[in-house]
Amino acid sequence: MSNILDYLKGLLHSQERTERDKWGSNIEYYLCSLGFAVGFGSLWRFPYLVYANGGGAFLIPYCIFVLILCFPLLYLETAIGQTFQTSVTCCFERIGKRFKGTGYSEIICTFFMGCYYNLLLAYSIVFLWKSFSWPLPWKVESIDGQGKLWNADYFRDEILHLTPDSSDLGGINTPILTANIVSFIICFLCVAKGLSTTGKVAYITAPAPYFFLFVFLIRGFFLDGAWEGISFLFRVDFSKLWDLTTWFRAANQVLFQYSISSGTMFAFSSYKEKHQSLRTPAIVIPAITGLTGILCAFTVFTYMGHMAKVANVSISELPLAGPDLVFVAYPAALTLMPGSTIWSIAFFVMLFFLGVDTQFAFLETLAGYVEDEKLKIFGKEIRIEAGRVIITIALFVVGFILNYDGGFHFLALYDDYSTIVPLMLSALLECVVFAWIYGTDKIDNLVYKYTGERFPQYATICLKYVVIPLLAFLTINSFYKLAFVQIRQYPWWAGAIGIFLMVLPIAVCVYFYYKYKDHDETKRRSETEKWIELQQPINNFASY
Repeated sequence: MSNILDYLKGLLHSQERTERDKWGSNIEYYLCSLGFAVGFGSLWRFPYLVYANGGGAFLIPYCIFVLILCFPLLYLETAIGQTFQTSVTCCFERIGKRFKGTGYSEIICTFFMGCYYNLLLAYSIVFLWKSFSWPLPWKVESIDGQGKLWNADYFRDEILHLTPDSSDLGGINTPILTANIVSFIICFLCVAKGLSTTGKVAYITAPAPYFFLFVFLIRGFFLDGAWEGISFLFRVDFSKLWDLTTWFRAANQVLFQYSISSGTMFAFSSYKEKHQSLRTPAIVIPAITGLTGILCAFTVFTYMGHMAKVANVSISELPLAGPDLVFVAYPAALTLMPGSTIWSIAFFVMLFFLGVDTQFAFLETLAGYVEDEKLKIFGKEIRIEAGRVIITIALFVVGFILNYDGGFHFLALYDDYSTIVPLMLSALLECVVFAWIYGTDKIDNLVYKYTGERFPQYATICLKYVVIPLLAFLTINSFYKLAFVQIRQYPWWAGAIGIFLMVLPIAVCVYFYYKYKDHDETKRRSETEKWIELQQPINNFASY
């Protein structure tokens, strides 16, 4: 115990950082950014949405929203972070103190996402541990009367110990709690020393899922029924294009899959050198992220086609939505393969790698905010390692309810209420603050000064005239569904938690705006412009 206390004391008195962290190389930036954007949502959410919303027809609104939402917003966040060289809260503060609440709302969303996202890593660890057995414990020995090969009860009863409903929390699920602690420790070690560890770890954690995905895809092509699964996935139902729900889900998927308005792209780009290209990451990151989603869809449905063929059921009867896809359907498909134990171990290793990049990106974003704001404890500035220890513990404590037997009921609560409306509103306010109040002309001047590139006119038009009304519509629609429709499925106290998670980031925006509404921003803006002018100009940008 004394050794632990000495270590924590040493963290608080560690050396002060003399200069801001920088990526060791541009490759580290790309690996971490792609690792963050390509997470669990690419493996289970995207394939299911394509399947459930018209197959190939869904890709039409999806690609449209990538062009009009993802590209302009990602370019904007990268440009502001890279030229301002600071975290999201300070970026907004430099435009006006009353806008800093928007930066805080993104930090709050990131914090809440970090609380529950780690639980998915814990599930992966538990399944990985269970995979070291022969036969696999969730294997169905014989096809039951309905012709099903999957064992949904194993996930709910043996892994989750799931209670009947959200009103019954039950006791602490010890295996999940242990796995949750282990995954938090692993993520902390990935970011403990700042970018010096984060960037190096990404050389392993970011490419690893692609290796496993290609291995699974190649194996899946040779399974009986695989091509039926792929053709079923991309079967085009053009009638879905006339359904507003399809467009709504496509826009939602783009915002969440590409991690817009979470503050992370501000943070990651702020660690780049100012002269580096903005256009390249704004094209490469969305392109690879989208292609990864399609790769995941191909991979998943080769196995779903095989599973449906063996069980003699329709693919539509398989458990394809949400976590059931990777914790029920996919494990069941693995039991049908020779050497199922080896394939199961590989799958859950891949799943852990897929999620760990996103989780330590959350940690790095929060840590960057603490360091840039120079927050203090007991009058002493929080150092790099100390900040990461405190953040990791805080994420674990706030999300502790998820470690109970009934915790799985609250996973959707955290996911829906802490992200959907707050992230959409943050993205909307980003466009208003930077595109209109600060002005895309000033951003264009900054971008040209340091990179020799121009802020794309296409992005300017989208940010000013397309993204704002679209996000306003999506935000209002989502708020109504969450606050007045979906809330009914929870007991009153759980509903109150959900409303709190959703309203807190909004309240912070409103608080800062009205507190500093009459604050004279003339001096602050002139100081910002002076700060920009004093930066060493890059005249030989063409050489990069």
